[in-house]
Amino acid sequence: VLAFERGGLVWIFNFHPTNSYTDYRVGAGWAGKYMVALSTDDHQFLGQGRIDHSTEHFSTPMEWNGRPNYIQVYLPARTAVVLRHSE
Repeated sequence: VLAFERGGLVWIFNFHPTNSYTDYRVGAGWAGKYMVALSTDDHQFLGQGRIDHSTEHFSTPMEWNGRPNYIQVYLPARTAVVLRHSE
């Protein structure tokens, strides 16, 4: 799993060929709500459609991997998810 922040977005990649992760913690610099901006698991990208775009991810104010907050996400195997921060 590779995760980073860039341009107000949190980019999360799960390169594992078989393991999906539920409630995977990712450090986040901004407190508040995050929404799915893009998922490579969408049917339009020939994925299986396992990511729900209506899910709201709320940060928890606890340091995680050097970031002041964390969010928890579902990461299917071989996918990338991009989350946008919303106030």
